[in-house]
Amino acid sequence: MQTLDWKPKEYTPRALLIGHDPRLQQSDTQAEYVLFANYYFDKTIRDRTFKSKYGLAASAFNQIIDITNGKIKPEEIYITNLCNSALPHAPKSKTVYIPEEKAITGVENIKKIIDENSTIEYLFPMSLQVNYWLQNLGLYDSNDGFVEKSSPRTIGVQNEPPYYEPKEKSSFLMICGNNYKVKEGSQAVIPILHAKCFPLNKQFRAYEPAYEKIRNYFRI
Repeated sequence: MQTLDWKPKEYTPRALLIGHDPRLQQSDTQAEYVLFANYYFDKTIRDRTFKSKYGLAASAFNQIIDITNGKIKPEEIYITNLCNSALPHAPKSKTVYIPEEKAITGVENIKKIIDENSTIEYLFPMSLQVNYWLQNLGLYDSNDGFVEKSSPRTIGVQNEPPYYEPKEKSSFLMICGNNYKVKEGSQAVIPILHAKCFPLNKQFRAYEPAYEKIRNYFRI
């Protein structure tokens, strides 16, 4: 099963939100639409896992509302994942590893979305691994050190099941909240934490300055 991208229905998209993979962390359930976005808009859906699915969707949209000071509405957000097919669950407390071939497919899809939706002004890639692959595969650049410090450690890649563990765990602080550009386009790229981390709690206090920096972009 391939999870479907979420496309705005009545509004032209202004932002592309880029997630990780299509399953909840502790579940084999695969989303029909990326980040279960349909649960946010369709209040008639009431399955037994509604709370966790709606919660993830709401966090995704609310994060963009918050960091853009309401300048970008939920109805203007296009959503995709870097990987839209199911991947093996990582060991407990570890991060699912996205293989390079899946990441390549994801980057090609992102480029296609941008090409077909010229109204998209902003890309918001979520999480360290997603941004690692976007830079490693040439969608955008930040600085010379980020890709090396975010490269997956061999111990995780070779584990069964595999998991993603960067060489330096704090490397996402190097880029989170900064404003970059798509290499072959004019769109802004603003790396952010995954929706499941929003709203930020004390565990992510170090990212508060980055989030305030983003809000300042949208106060102008």
